[in-house]
Amino acid sequence: MAVWVLGGKTRPRTAGTEDGAGFKKMIEWNGKAAVWVFITFGLFILALITALMLPIELPIGPSFWDTYIYIDGAYRMEQGQEIYRDFQAPVGPLSYVLFGLLHTLFADANVVLLVQWCMIIVTAPVMALICWSAHERGAFAAFALLVPFVIFSVLPFNVMNWNVFPGVDGFSYYNRHGAVLLYLLVASLFFLRSRPALIAALSVLLLALAFTKINAFVAAGVILFAAVLTRRIGLTTSLAVAAVCLGLTALLELATGVVSAYILSVFRLLENNTGVLLQNIMFTVSMRFDVIVAAALLALYLMISRIRGAQDLIGQFDRGHGRRPTPNRLDQDWVWLGVLIVANILYESQNFGSAAFISIWPLLVVLLIATPLPKIAARPVMVVLIALVALPTATKVMHAAVRAAASTIRDVSIPTPNLQPSINLSAKTLTMEAAEKSRLVMAEGRGTYELYAQAEILPHYWLYFDHRFQVNVLETMDQVIAAIHGREAETGHRYEVIDLRDFANPITAAMGRTPAKGVAIGGDPYRAAVPLTEEETRMLAQSDLVLLPTCPVTSAREKLLSDYAAAYDGFRRIRLTDCFDALENPKFSAN
Repeated sequence: MAVWVLGGKTRPRTAGTEDGAGFKKMIEWNGKAAVWVFITFGLFILALITALMLPIELPIGPSFWDTYIYIDGAYRMEQGQEIYRDFQAPVGPLSYVLFGLLHTLFADANVVLLVQWCMIIVTAPVMALICWSAHERGAFAAFALLVPFVIFSVLPFNVMNWNVFPGVDGFSYYNRHGAVLLYLLVASLFFLRSRPALIAALSVLLLALAFTKINAFVAAGVILFAAVLTRRIGLTTSLAVAAVCLGLTALLELATGVVSAYILSVFRLLENNTGVLLQNIMFTVSMRFDVIVAAALLALYLMISRIRGAQDLIGQFDRGHGRRPTPNRLDQDWVWLGVLIVANILYESQNFGSAAFISIWPLLVVLLIATPLPKIAARPVMVVLIALVALPTATKVMHAAVRAAASTIRDVSIPTPNLQPSINLSAKTLTMEAAEKSRLVMAEGRGTYELYAQAEILPHYWLYFDHRFQVNVLETMDQVIAAIHGREAETGHRYEVIDLRDFANPITAAMGRTPAKGVAIGGDPYRAAVPLTEEETRMLAQSDLVLLPTCPVTSAREKLLSDYAAAYDGFRRIRLTDCFDALENPKFSAN
């Protein structure tokens, strides 16, 4: 009989002392593998901490507003505002809490890295647990799980590229976080053998998913339903996980009331986003057709192999590493691949191109480990299909990262002295010059852009993904802060409560002022900005100054103002800069 560990060597197992010696050598090899895995893991954490202590400048990318949501949300919570009561948010509260914690420790670290890496506070311990269990199968198993985790946890890039110019993707952070959490969930189901470890990992991951992105939690529900159905996790484990999750959630609700407020917020968002699921699923299938078709073909290949008498690879994988309870006949490789395809399509249908489908990868590792080394060469179809599932996502993200890194050589810093030092971004000289010129055009041609807004179309379709637009957002915010200080010095007023009728409001955090209550941060008026309640209208009316960006005027900005107009009755419209108007509370007009 042969003892085979992928990443190690094939060793004959014979009776007596030779068998004992072979087993001893295998244990020694696995021990060395564990050392290298955890040295790598430790270096990874050390590198992250070091990077957060350095003044790293990153190239601005498309649709950067999501970055400002974290600044806005974390600052509001730091000021004592209650999420889902004093302000609405498009996702769960966990990301804002973790970002705020990291920002407290590394105040000057690049904001993109803080947001991208904050979830590692949760995911790193789970990954360490998985690596500890996986190393028993050899170095390949541990590193094959660790390397993708590192890549997709660290790199702030999406799979889909929305701009021909390179830059970091300052949006879809929570989608990338959710993808990594789902990846760890699947890895836990296959690689964790200890029941306490599995209960701990699943509890942490489910709570993190629920309080990060609700549709990621739904995708996890599909996966765990399959795990219960196939007896990959038993009834005792399921009940223990449910007890831990419900118990901790109940304690959080009793202590803060945030859980019920979060659930109510989810239902308000669902009411605002009905009737688009099928359309989004079709869009997902078309955009990720390469991975979905490859994964479906792999599932078909595995199913045909079972019909023709080949052994189930998950059963092979579990052999010698017993599970309690023993999985049933539904626990087969092609079944699991089908389940993961469906779960990821559901998840990606609300994300559009983050890093979904990486949760299939732990199963791919299982398939490779379960295939004896001599037989891998005899199964070229399986190997090619595994490569076609994994490589598109990996190469796209790595390519985007390499391009962005290489392009920064000729970048120039975006000057924003009035914003936080953590907003440390750069752009091409050509982009900076074009942005400056376009501001003059937008300011002088405001009437034209108002006509675009009235027609509910953008001046050009990719406006929000245009780097010039994102540079203008940063520079005009910086300029309006200077203008506010100037007006306060001139009039003797102090605008303490400041609102911004746009997607997110990092200005109050930069100025150290009080954000207006009653708003929806991440204010997409067509998806995330829910209708105001009477209480929210009353809170918004306490604003001292409501900032209105006008470079350019867009239908979204006009709709946000219209949706909130009831709160601003009697406010006076003033011009602060060429690119910012403001609504001033009537109490200042009387002085």
